[in-house]
Amino acid sequence: MHKFLDQFAIDDIIRAEIPDATVADTLKSDVITKLRQQYLDYASKEADWSSRYGPNHLAAVNMRNQMQQTKRAIVDELKRIAQTYRSDYEIARVREESIQQSMSSAITQSQTTSQAQLVLRDLESSAQTYRALHDNFLQRYMESVQQQSFPITEARSISPATRPLRKSHPRSLLILIIGAAGGIMLGAGVGFFRDQLDRVFRTGDQVEKMLKLDCLSILPAINGEAAKPFAIGRRVGNKAGDNVESASGDSALSYATKSPFSRFAESVRAIKVAIDLASNKTGKTNRVIGICSSLPNEGKSTVATNLAQLTAMSGARTILVDCDLRNPSLSRILAPDAKVGILEVLAGTATMDQVLRRDPVTNLAFIPIVMKTRMANSSEILPSEQMKNLFDVLRQHFDYVIVDFPPLAPVVDVRATAHLIDFYLFVVEWGGTKIDVAQHALMSASGVYDQTLGVVLNKANMQ
Repeated sequence: MHKFLDQFAIDDIIRAEIPDATVADTLKSDVITKLRQQYLDYASKEADWSSRYGPNHLAAVNMRNQMQQTKRAIVDELKRIAQTYRSDYEIARVREESIQQSMSSAITQSQTTSQAQLVLRDLESSAQTYRALHDNFLQRYMESVQQQSFPITEARSISPATRPLRKSHPRSLLILIIGAAGGIMLGAGVGFFRDQLDRVFRTGDQVEKMLKLDCLSILPAINGEAAKPFAIGRRVGNKAGDNVESASGDSALSYATKSPFSRFAESVRAIKVAIDLASNKTGKTNRVIGICSSLPNEGKSTVATNLAQLTAMSGARTILVDCDLRNPSLSRILAPDAKVGILEVLAGTATMDQVLRRDPVTNLAFIPIVMKTRMANSSEILPSEQMKNLFDVLRQHFDYVIVDFPPLAPVVDVRATAHLIDFYLFVVEWGGTKIDVAQHALMSASGVYDQTLGVVLNKANMQ
């Protein structure tokens, strides 16, 4: 409001010839104050110079010109201030109108809100009344339902039910299809899982792939009912047949001779054919064949005995030598009453005729081992010079020298016999010998592996 009063005062000042001092002080404008002071100074000087030199003096005229310029400057400044005040006035007037409109709208809205609140209170009162009525009716309904002795249902029978021609549930065909598919998938999964866990030999291709050796033959498992124990006699004199003494043997050791037309016998003959073919390639007529395996109880002694018997029955001079110095199970079965054996021949305390035994049926010769105590230096006996001389003698008198060696993995005896043997036969138990065990046993005995003719897969389930 003070600015609006100053605006009217400024208009009066602009219309006046000389600015009023009081209004100028009220405006508090530094520019106008300085211009006013200059104007007064110029007026004082003009009056002084006019009194001294006359009103037409050049200095007096200049002072009057300066006074006019200062007056115009004051008027211009007052006009500028007046314009500013007019702008502020217009803005204030617009704001006043807006506030008046807002106030009118607020008054109208307040009246509307008051009416809405009245309607709301009326509706809330009606709602309370209806709620009370609903609760009352609900309570009476529950009381009436509890008083009834039979249930009330909304359903009613339109027509009697008929017997279905076929069942709708369960769907047998769909269940059978899903069950068959699930069974096939489960069986395939179980079979694949068992195949991945089955780390044993079961086929000849598997033997050739894993061991990089030929699979010479697959020997079926023997049930032991078709064969009877056989005997090997002990020759006391220099003539054959003098004082022959029988010794009971294991049925599996003579299975090939007692069942010559069996699959087992044919598989053993396949081993002999492979030995003969390899001998013809190398030009060796007196063969020394070593039978070994990776672990005990894989059937190497059974293979050695049956192979020796079939070879002897074919008319070839054949001798079976037990060189398992750790566990001479073959000697305990074929010659349980032997007093001397191969160790005595190597020591020079017994002759070949004293230890040699012969089967009167197949004419198979056999040299046993008599173990009185366990020996710690068995690995030094097999590669000894005496053993080499003994095998040289055997080569001169026999066409086939078949040697039963101890297993490769537990002992190191066989690894030092490469200079004595022409061919090795490595026996693997079907479904029993681990692949990694057989690989490790052969790889650790490089000399045996290089001279191995092939692998015999024993105790196979042909079904």
